[in-house]
Amino acid sequence: MKYARLVRGGKFFRLADLLVYGAAVLLIGALFLAAALIGGGQAEGFRVEVNGETVYTYRFGAGGEVSSEWAERVTEREEEGLLLVTGQVSEGEWNEIVIDDGAKSASMRDANCSRRKDCCAMQPVGEGGGVIVCIPHGLRILPLSEEDFSRPSVG
Repeated sequence: MKYARLVRGGKFFRLADLLVYGAAVLLIGALFLAAALIGGGQAEGFRVEVNGETVYTYRFGAGGEVSSEWAERVTEREEEGLLLVTGQVSEGEWNEIVIDDGAKSASMRDANCSRRKDCCAMQPVGEGGGVIVCIPHGLRILPLSEEDFSRPSVG
């Protein structure tokens, strides 16, 4: 009973409460600022990995390169100004990526990974980075920067 009267009679916000709320607002603002400054510029291309192995590398404006081990399972074709890349992940499992060189973006167009095809609904890789993941097939599409292309291991 004594504590109820203290709570009812006290101030709505105490100085310590306001300091905690202010610190939380500053922390959230700093995190947003850091994300804006550090994260995701324009991707210069992307890399397709299957179970950690690089399968295909593409540089916007310059074209793609299929790794030698996957040459028989990755095909490229053009359709309505877009490049379609189809990868046979394993027997009967495939993913189709659509590349828009003008917009500098790549997205998953179709896959037979599951009924829901979550990977087809993910944001494109391009402006601001982005990553596409097809968990059932172990496939990832990762953005690459100019620095990534200057390293000898990529592209």
